[in-house]
Amino acid sequence: MKKFFAALAVVTVLAAPAISDQPPKDAEFVFARMQVGQRLDYLRFWDEEPWHHDHPYSEEFFLGMVRELTGVRVTPTSYKIVRLSSPEIFNYPFLYLSEPGFMILNEKEIANLGEYIRRGGFIMADDFRTANYLHGPEEIEVLRTYLKRAVPERELVRLDIKNPIFHTFYDIDTLQMDPPYGREPGRETPGFIPQFWGMFDDHGNLQMIANYNNDLGEFWKWVDQGKMPFRPAKRSVELGIDYLIYAMSH
Repeated sequence: MKKFFAALAVVTVLAAPAISDQPPKDAEFVFARMQVGQRLDYLRFWDEEPWHHDHPYSEEFFLGMVRELTGVRVTPTSYKIVRLSSPEIFNYPFLYLSEPGFMILNEKEIANLGEYIRRGGFIMADDFRTANYLHGPEEIEVLRTYLKRAVPERELVRLDIKNPIFHTFYDIDTLQMDPPYGREPGRETPGFIPQFWGMFDDHGNLQMIANYNNDLGEFWKWVDQGKMPFRPAKRSVELGIDYLIYAMSH
């Protein structure tokens, strides 16, 4: 992480005061990852359940970046796994959902998802993609279908660069970026272009950000090992921090 932070500091103007090298004794933010039911055909591709992808490495890297680049108090272990079926989700105002294209939710999970959104919680959906990649369902439609059952009064809509979430801490100038996979030279997947989708509350505030055809958690896991190109990895950190600061301030 030190290598990545040193490079990031060269090209990024830090927007927060200097932060102590000592980790805080308490945390004002916990990165809570949702554990949800899964389609069993994930076993065709991975041994690991999709909701668990990149854990805990992506959390540890991202929390290190939050600590170094912002004034938000976090500790190296400010992350937790919470079951969507559990009332524990209501203790965490920010939830991370990995691979929503593979989720199968029961009635309790759908009810909790709807209640969490109506109470004002914020969800970051990440790591899902066009049907052309794994030749399964169109994964954004999986997410949309469950959201419609959970909060039928809300809509999932495409976001553009004008949305305030992209300008809360870092001023993102474009939403065009290379995803961590799916666009390798000579093996480009048709339609694998990153898109950003969101769901708003009755006051026009975002309650969900969905990184479609993208995977910020993948960047966070691998970049410090030199396995990700710097420019999109830098953007993935900036986006994640923008999401966090937006969620904590709206």
